[in-house]
Amino acid sequence: MRRRLLRWANRFALVNAAVLAIIGLQYLWLYAAPISPAVAWTYAVVAYVGHMAALAYGPLLLLVPVMLLLPSPRLVLSLSVVIVSALVAFLVLDTLVFAEQRYHLNVLTFSILQPTTWGFLALYFLLALAVEAMLAVWVWRRTALAPTSRAGWVLPLALGLCLVSSQLVHAAARPHYYVPVTAFDRFLPLYVPIKSRLLVKLHLVDRSRAREGAFVSALTGVSDRALNYPVAPLQCDARAPLNVLLVVIDGMRADALNPAAAPRLSDFASTAIRFDSHYSGGNASLTGMFSLFYGIPPTYFDAFYALARPPVLMDLFRRYEYQIGLFSSAPVDRHVVGLDRTAFAQLPNLRRETPSAGGESVGSAGRDRVLTGEWYEWLQRRDVARPFFGFLYYNAAIAIDPPDGYPPVAAEAPGGTVQLRRRHGRYLTAVHYVDSLVGEMLDDLARRGLLDKTVIIVTSDHGIEFDETGLGFKGHGTAFTDYQLRTPLLLRWPGHRAMRVARRTSHNDLAPTLLTQLFGCTNPPSDYASGQSLFSDAEWQWLVTASRTDKALVEPGRVIIAYAAGFEVRDLQYHLIPASTVSPDAMRDALREMSRFYR
Repeated sequence: MRRRLLRWANRFALVNAAVLAIIGLQYLWLYAAPISPAVAWTYAVVAYVGHMAALAYGPLLLLVPVMLLLPSPRLVLSLSVVIVSALVAFLVLDTLVFAEQRYHLNVLTFSILQPTTWGFLALYFLLALAVEAMLAVWVWRRTALAPTSRAGWVLPLALGLCLVSSQLVHAAARPHYYVPVTAFDRFLPLYVPIKSRLLVKLHLVDRSRAREGAFVSALTGVSDRALNYPVAPLQCDARAPLNVLLVVIDGMRADALNPAAAPRLSDFASTAIRFDSHYSGGNASLTGMFSLFYGIPPTYFDAFYALARPPVLMDLFRRYEYQIGLFSSAPVDRHVVGLDRTAFAQLPNLRRETPSAGGESVGSAGRDRVLTGEWYEWLQRRDVARPFFGFLYYNAAIAIDPPDGYPPVAAEAPGGTVQLRRRHGRYLTAVHYVDSLVGEMLDDLARRGLLDKTVIIVTSDHGIEFDETGLGFKGHGTAFTDYQLRTPLLLRWPGHRAMRVARRTSHNDLAPTLLTQLFGCTNPPSDYASGQSLFSDAEWQWLVTASRTDKALVEPGRVIIAYAAGFEVRDLQYHLIPASTVSPDAMRDALREMSRFYR
């Protein structure tokens, strides 16, 4: 009986692999629109077949212990039919949701389904239950006799080979940024591809050469059809463009902008527009910088990174022949920042990092001073007849690396352990040091007569935490608290008076501000961004943020964190809110925003 049950489970899984593959053909149809290379189609079909087989075999493999311990046909067949019917109903609904909204069902999205949708899901389940019961009995009758050949096990091995080979191909394609393969990930539900760096670690893939080769391939635009960005051609007219200077102080959180830690920037704030409730799109450099330049959720990062697709903001700087001066203390080509293949992609002769003084390591503080000096030199050499875009990225604050002997701002900061208080104090000292460099740079702009000809933006990519909540969260990229998400934002725009703005703003608002006010673009911001102009009265009601691994929906008063296998809701003090519900409207809008720039 045990052998017969195992034979039945194998054949029942094979039949359902075919059923699931037929139901999910919609995924392949949608994948066909943006992707056309034959090799991509070969991979997609193999990966699709292997994945559907894995979905079909998974539930039955879980029942193997039941077959061995309690070999009752009635029990095993009944459990299998119920489980597989639930899977079939899930897949039917997922195909419909993905076709309309371009996202898959998960624990979080299930919580926002409307009652009518639950009704249809129940109907799908009942229909599947009837069909699966008939299939189960039909397959059971065909297993009455022992098989005379091994054909029944050849197909499972072939399907397993499809699964393994597609995973290996994906593992090889990822370090080469081969988008026709990696783009298929988001088309399959419950799909978890291998993202191992083993090939790189074994030196079987030269990451630098792969990056350059993928960059050249991206220039052809073949794979760019996977994105719908911007959703409409931009209509812009920049008649008298101003210079733009963007200063990013890595890891400077909002409350560090105070006279004790940042006296020069506090003085500068009195001449600028200061946004007091400003949020980054991420709690890490990669996601925060992405939201700053693109103005869309950082969940799009992998797609833009793989395609080396720059934001429309940088496209316009090039269209209007801005001189571009980029100076970063941290290497921009590391995946922790990823600017070489996102914001600064397709820029010729991109300098990837600031060299150390005298060829020796001088730490983040030393590189920060070097890049400031290089900025002065570049500014002196520039063509004064053309506008410029300058980007200064300081790293000493997040590295908590003030120069040796630099006067401390505070020996210890209140709260936490002695070690954390001292670390917080050293962090504020590093902020003070970077503040002094930025202050010198602003003085230099004034001496050159450029203050009234330049839009100056000072902000950060994310904040930093020293366990202020008492919940054990430290550093950045570890929690979606205000300490890690809120950043300063100072905007000095010639012709606009200084003020303080209390409404909620985000990094998503920078691109719409520059495109509408600087470049005269008449498109609605929704054509290219998720935010609104900082000069409007709009404030966000929800904000999609992300870390390296997780996503979160920030709402006034709470944050919903989505994990691979579930979600949780926390209040402003980051305490768990038990039995909390999510806002269906906000969640649907956020999910739509996370998918509408895909084709």
